[in-house]
Amino acid sequence: MGHTLLHQVLVSDLVVPIILAEAPEHRSLTQFGARPSEGTWLRPDLVVARREQFRGDRPYVLGVPLLVVEVASDASLARDLGAKKDLWARIGVPSYWVVHLRGQEPELYVFELADGRYAEQARLGWGESLWVTEPFKIELSMDQMFGRLPPKLAANWRGNMTRNSVPGLPPADEEIPADVFGARWPTGAEKTELEDGRPVFYGTWDERDVEVARRTYPGRVVLLDQEPGQPGTLRVLPSGEPSVQPAAEPSVEVPTALDGAGTTDTGMTGVAAGGTPEPTIIKIAVAGE
Repeated sequence: MGHTLLHQVLVSDLVVPIILAEAPEHRSLTQFGARPSEGTWLRPDLVVARREQFRGDRPYVLGVPLLVVEVASDASLARDLGAKKDLWARIGVPSYWVVHLRGQEPELYVFELADGRYAEQARLGWGESLWVTEPFKIELSMDQMFGRLPPKLAANWRGNMTRNSVPGLPPADEEIPADVFGARWPTGAEKTELEDGRPVFYGTWDERDVEVARRTYPGRVVLLDQEPGQPGTLRVLPSGEPSVQPAAEPSVEVPTALDGAGTTDTGMTGVAAGGTPEPTIIKIAVAGE
């Protein structure tokens, strides 16, 4: 079973129990967009929100969803449990679930927001279940939800970066607005999203795809987040942005300490000679400064 079909089976297995459990004022949709800011357009596999948050012909939820569910592939798992999870937490989504196939068996990660960060409530496998009450009361029973999965699961899939140039892009040193990017999803990516004006493509990419992406998004930084040929993400950043990690936060003053030799220690709290911590200030530079 290819990735796309397997993905659809896992999503559909979640839809029925969620629809039966949700409150009348709630609505759940699959592959529906979430647009928490002007430069961010995310596509969770399943989203639950209040009915008034779905208006007209808008292809995205208005405001903060109540629940976001991601069905992770090998290409997206690290991000779904890392940067994407942190992003949903910053947005303020109260409940976040991630489904992933570990070998031939599905597992479900259940997170709840607490003090601005997600706390893992459970990691469920076959034969396990958990009652949750937010955003509605439901028993997450792995056997009941995913009992109809086929016995042989294969997800051999490879993405293909689109070969076409993207018209109407802003200058290479600027972020890409969601309205510009929304109509230009590439045809070969497993999944595509826009985070803070930076396209993120999920799939299995190599140097050829990097070169095509450079031609498609001229002047921008193209970054593979894993070794070529391995499942993961390919990101497109504004020109001049460091290509090691996502864009830095704005400059902040961070208190740190001096080590015994009087040099600055940015990773561990040091103690100056005499045994008393002596704070100093270092500046974390913004990308491009």
